[in-house]
Amino acid sequence: MKYKGLGWAFFGALLFVFSPFLAFGGNYQVVNGPKQFYFGHVSLVDLKNDGKDPLVVREGAANPEVASLNLPLGPGDLIRTSDERRCEIEFDNGTIVRLDTDTELKIETILAHALSSGDKLSNLVLSKGRIYVMYKEYNSAEVFQVLTPNSAIKLKHNTVATVGWEIRGGTDVQVKFGKASVLYGPDPEKLASGSVYKNERLKILSDQTPIMAEYDAATEFEAWNNHINEEFVELHKGKSILPKAIQRLPEAVFYFAQKYGDLYGEWIYDDLYGYVWRPFYNETYPGGSWQPYVYGRWADYSGQMYWVPDEPWGWIPYHLGVWQWDESKGWFWLPGSAFAPAWADWAFFAGSYYAWRPWSVWDWLYFDSFYGLNSLYDPFFSWRYGYGSAGGYFGADFGTRVSSEPSNRELLTKVSKDQLQKPGKSPLPMPSELKAVYGRVSRALKNGDQRVLSSLRAASRQTLVVKATDLNSPRIQDKAARLESTLGVIRARSSGDPRSTLLELRPVSWADSSSSARRTFSNNVRAVESASRADRARQSGAKGGPAAPVRILPPAIRDAISGSGTRLHDWNSDARIGRLLGVDIVYRSRTNEVYCPQLSISSNMVHARPILSSGGADGGRASGGSYSAGSGGSSGSSGGSASSGSSSGSSSSGGGGGHIRN
Repeated sequence: MKYKGLGWAFFGALLFVFSPFLAFGGNYQVVNGPKQFYFGHVSLVDLKNDGKDPLVVREGAANPEVASLNLPLGPGDLIRTSDERRCEIEFDNGTIVRLDTDTELKIETILAHALSSGDKLSNLVLSKGRIYVMYKEYNSAEVFQVLTPNSAIKLKHNTVATVGWEIRGGTDVQVKFGKASVLYGPDPEKLASGSVYKNERLKILSDQTPIMAEYDAATEFEAWNNHINEEFVELHKGKSILPKAIQRLPEAVFYFAQKYGDLYGEWIYDDLYGYVWRPFYNETYPGGSWQPYVYGRWADYSGQMYWVPDEPWGWIPYHLGVWQWDESKGWFWLPGSAFAPAWADWAFFAGSYYAWRPWSVWDWLYFDSFYGLNSLYDPFFSWRYGYGSAGGYFGADFGTRVSSEPSNRELLTKVSKDQLQKPGKSPLPMPSELKAVYGRVSRALKNGDQRVLSSLRAASRQTLVVKATDLNSPRIQDKAARLESTLGVIRARSSGDPRSTLLELRPVSWADSSSSARRTFSNNVRAVESASRADRARQSGAKGGPAAPVRILPPAIRDAISGSGTRLHDWNSDARIGRLLGVDIVYRSRTNEVYCPQLSISSNMVHARPILSSGGADGGRASGGSYSAGSGGSSGSSGGSASSGSSSGSSSSGGGGGHIRN
């Protein structure tokens, strides 16, 4: 077989590594994740719960889930809209993608390492419908492309473009601003490429014929996007004057500050915490009921528990940075440079109850999760600080009543240095920009500052508890109960019957309550899916009719979605080299990597830039016909302009584009 002769050379080239890339300082780091990566989320959606809402199909999941606001998105997720609804997704590098009605779009990879170059592949696979893209690059190494069954569209930084695909009409690309490079053609040895600039349009018909057409600004989808841009110009461009300290944080935080900073809250300066963001929900304080990690739901994504907030601004504040409470300001957010599924701490109780609370500065300074509190307070619960308070009900499913027995401990107003020594290792690393805050707060606590002591005591009122069976509730605030600080036994009573027997909640010292909660959550989802399938089967049997038919996709679309085999049209230079070597180059969404199955080589095996040679083979050949392209290249270098009827230059997979002129 062809690839056997070159396999070891291929493998050896991959292992030959020179100077590693420097991380781009403007982007965040993922807690326990890849150094260069960014997430997406649903940023605009109109839900009516009528069976026609946009859906997200997770890779490997049995059933889709509704594309609710702030739902996390990443490699392997397919977003599907109905014939009546649209939606918008936003990535943390600032890129915005809007889906037209009756559209299917898969996020295939995000910054996946290439095998043959230093490129990072961010692939969106459009198998149906139309999308509107406002692209901002992560850094110069990113190759951002939209893949359709008959072409690959690579976007330049700050490009705004619409890409559509119809089986009969082919691919339709029109650029509002910037530049798009289009790779197409039926013959892998003679691929062509073209460039589309501002106010231009290129159609690649189903037979691979390129046609320059007039920019169509009169479509309903174009009008809808214009309306969104005009209606939310402050959200997408921003008018807030931001403190310099915020401008130095990751771009995702910067975009949040521009979009939502003045709309839903305000940036304020605090002597202890520096520049923080205070949402207007705090206007109900003191005595208000709002707090973070209450209004929303949990979602199991990529093996971790993600918080999906109901607050429209919630994506960044719940994933980048921590929340702190102050008796005069209420809740405020300390932005950070590390991304986590949720900055929250978990506990498990006997009887299958889970509890969580917002992670705060206290968790690095003072607490060792729920179970390792040092000797200053009761070591049994980290949130049982020895301060009695009246119990109360919170939630519709069951209420939690906590004993208000007075504390027998003397209230400490000063903390010694030894008491600040936290045992163990924090499961959530401290972002570097919060170290100065840590120092100021620790000094204030040692000096007996009443403000920080008040915040410490209040942590006991920030814990919510829920039955394990309700972890996947869509509005978990309707199921959860709030715990109060006490030295007594934690108890819960059904809110529907005040005469019911009190249930004592006893902690179980599990090593990782968050992972336990995720497993329970997944089991809940599988149980619901199983019941749903059984119910559909019963209904089908009762009606005497067959089950709903499975939609069969054309092979070209199916391969585009699954990424099976080497794509004909792909700006990744691996595709051209793979064809030369006679091996397949495929994308694995689950592991976010480029993979060669014949050689068992994946891009995740390579942590820096490799050198891969095609053995001197000709990278491209002149294309015939009435259209010609610029000179080919592995990284999409720009070619010269070409006119219809001429034939000059060459093109290849990943080659640069000529510019079609009629």
